[in-house]
Amino acid sequence: DLDIDGGSLSGAQGILVLESTDKALVLPKVADPHINILSPVAGTMCYDLTSNSLAIFDGKVWSYWK
Repeated sequence: DLDIDGGSLSGAQGILVLESTDKALVLPKVADPHINILSPVAGTMCYDLTSNSLAIFDGKVWSYWK
């Protein structure tokens, strides 16, 4: 279990767990981020409008999750 934001332990499992009753993560929408984000840094995330997937830059390459 993970302690998220000082709250109670969560039963959620995964690489990235975001939980809140009053907060949200809103990702920018970008078409072809591997082309249009000129200087991404490790950890850059956005929604790719072209592939309809989550795009994550690890510092070397982009990964796309559907």
